[in-house]
Amino acid sequence: MKPLRFAIIGVGNIAPVHATAIKAIPDATLVAVATRREERGRKFTQKFGGEWHGDYREVLKRDDVDVVTLCTPHNLHLPMTLEAAAAAKHVLCEKPLARSIAECDQMIAACDRARVTLGVIFQFRFEPLALKLKALVESDKLGKLIWNSANTIWYRTDEYYASDLWRRTWDGGGGGVLINQAIHTLDLMLWLSGMPKRISAQTRTLRHAIETEDSALATLEYAEGRIGLVQATTAAYPGYPERLEIYGTKGGAVYHKGQGKLEWHIADPKEDGLEEAEVSSGAARPMDITASGHVAQFQEFAQAVREKRSPSVDGREGRKSIEVIEAIYRSAQTQTPVGLPL
Repeated sequence: MKPLRFAIIGVGNIAPVHATAIKAIPDATLVAVATRREERGRKFTQKFGGEWHGDYREVLKRDDVDVVTLCTPHNLHLPMTLEAAAAAKHVLCEKPLARSIAECDQMIAACDRARVTLGVIFQFRFEPLALKLKALVESDKLGKLIWNSANTIWYRTDEYYASDLWRRTWDGGGGGVLINQAIHTLDLMLWLSGMPKRISAQTRTLRHAIETEDSALATLEYAEGRIGLVQATTAAYPGYPERLEIYGTKGGAVYHKGQGKLEWHIADPKEDGLEEAEVSSGAARPMDITASGHVAQFQEFAQAVREKRSPSVDGREGRKSIEVIEAIYRSAQTQTPVGLPL
């Protein structure tokens, strides 16, 4: 089998995790790395392999690159994906897919036209406890869903926001805590329990000197009468493990994501369960995560490329969390409920 040849664009905090995941894929290799910082790029290639390029466009010109992974600031996801698609490269993009649903739609359309695969990193979907919770929901053990919530009560220092300009501006990041931190738990909730029909929200900048929100609260309404809640902040010192709750007419489940625990309780027939796994959380420090979810998602994406099919987290899946986040921002700005789809 011909090796699948990867390139990483952007060498920030998450790039080593991408390199580790690529190494774990059978018949895959890292051939190129792009970053404007030569010293960082050369150190990275010495450790993980590949050839350093100072300009990502040089990577896109290479005939020996099949897939590019984007580890760049949010504002670069759209232009880089458009150029990669034009160069006939498959794209695996770190979350979020883009800063808005308009940008998401451009990226999806460009990859569709070029007949290349577009994927979005939401590695938490691939972790064992998330898959167990998905099975519980789909088995109807919890009954008809009546309530769900996603809680990301984290802390980030002023130094964190000062370290990269894009993290604290609307133009660079497209938002704050919702689009950069809480999006992972939000994506899990949407994957498990579906899209809401209406959102009412408030956002605030409570602690940090940034343009965007560091705190948000949203209530969700669903077509069948169910309600939900999203809580997100990076202002809660010292930061607490993220948590996902899903309750139905027969029972409930709480995924203590940041503590590596899933508990469920079913009334009839009575069943109480608890499973634990390796902890992976960024509650206080951004890189307190493991590579296991990335490895599983990279392997599934590579298989999708080889089979010429969409990966399980394709562009359209990645767009869903952006649509909800955009609705939250619109509701907070107008102080009125916002209906979905936008």
